[in-house]
Amino acid sequence: MKSKFMETFEREDIVRIISNYLAGNALEDDIIRLKEWINLSPENKRYYHQLKYIWDASGQQFKPSDISSEEALKKVLVKISKDTPKHGLWFYWQRIAAILLIPLLIGGLVWSVWSGKKGPSTRVVYNEVFASYGTRSALRLADGSQVWLNAGSSLKYPDRFTEAQRVVYLKGEAYFEVKSDVSRPFIVQTQTLRVRATGTKFNVQAFDNDHVTEVTLVEGKVAIAKLNDSGKITPLSVLTPNQHLVYDNNSGTTRLFDEDAYRYIAWKDGKLIFRNQPMSEVVKKISQLYHVDIELHGTQLQEYRYRATFQEESLSEILKLLKLSSPIDYREVARNPLPDGSFPKRKIIIFPVNESTAARK
Repeated sequence: MKSKFMETFEREDIVRIISNYLAGNALEDDIIRLKEWINLSPENKRYYHQLKYIWDASGQQFKPSDISSEEALKKVLVKISKDTPKHGLWFYWQRIAAILLIPLLIGGLVWSVWSGKKGPSTRVVYNEVFASYGTRSALRLADGSQVWLNAGSSLKYPDRFTEAQRVVYLKGEAYFEVKSDVSRPFIVQTQTLRVRATGTKFNVQAFDNDHVTEVTLVEGKVAIAKLNDSGKITPLSVLTPNQHLVYDNNSGTTRLFDEDAYRYIAWKDGKLIFRNQPMSEVVKKISQLYHVDIELHGTQLQEYRYRATFQEESLSEILKLLKLSSPIDYREVARNPLPDGSFPKRKIIIFPVNESTAARK
């Protein structure tokens, strides 16, 4: 489990932002993000002051050639020893952090000072955030756009947008609330599709192991195009609110539906909504969310229509509710260790309640 320190930024990212801030070269968006991050937890606040000690110990007026990491380290440890209790895990952690982070921070300070003479740095750093299975993640991008990541998904994005387009890269499923900027379109790039927006709200589902990519528009307008292997962009459709597009990655065919958009974005609120959907689609969604193989036995179950809403239930609870509310039963396959000592993914077999005992095995 990640500590609160890692809830918003990766370590190198926050060190870079702090060093720019202390050097007086931080962008306005980074200053806002830094202050929010500091106030997020006492741990973050302590970490900020730890790095500020390094800045103070190194001196605010210096030339890159004059920096001495060893001298800075001595000053930092003296400072820490005065301000920190003599015992406990935090006491030792501070010393280790100082030793490990001084070269990184000093490097950041050097960059900030030199780039400050030439204006803000044009270097863009890409971050990638992951949402573990069974969880959701939320983040705010540098332009103020909000993103929710569904379980088993990842988003690659720049620390700031400097180009004429704001481009992010998605694997899995995400819901976007894009801050309006007509001069700089917002682009979501998946393995097969390119979704273009300015200021709007929409959902994109594009799992690598799925044969379809789906886009649902809640508000505004999005333009969807196909991106082939050579980089050629072919327009497919422009969506209006409450439209749902399904693109078949294998055949290249597109289907467009008028739908209640909320059932496609309810996952960000911890809900799974099924409205008269085939059981095959139900188990597919559950499989993606909880990273489990679900095998559906019986041809009659494939198209059995199911209607329900689940909210924040565990996999075990959902399976029990499925059993109570539909003509199915289930069993979990025993997980025996593989030759390398690891265990295979969980596997659930769902079968009709009237299936014989022999057929279940």
